[in-house]
Amino acid sequence: MNDTATVERDTATETRDLTKAEVDKFLFGKHITGCPVCGRFRSNCDVDIHMLTCERKSSSSTAPVNVLMIVCQNCGAIQFHDRSIIAKWLDCQHKVWVK
Repeated sequence: MNDTATVERDTATETRDLTKAEVDKFLFGKHITGCPVCGRFRSNCDVDIHMLTCERKSSSSTAPVNVLMIVCQNCGAIQFHDRSIIAKWLDCQHKVWVK
């Protein structure tokens, strides 16, 4: 996997990089720590992560969807996650210090 990928947000044309560390933080923060098919515990060494852009089949929306494809190296199961949702979740995780 490349260390960074561009994430497009629905609300603006703003883009930012999504790092491998952020992807790991999302997966473990959302408790996505095991393969749903074989149950193997996920770590950096037993999943392949790919950044993809997919076209929507619906005629009502022509905007592409940027997805994260996670492939279990143990059984080959595939999961998809919307990268814009990951970016929004990560943005919400920043601590705000109140004085």
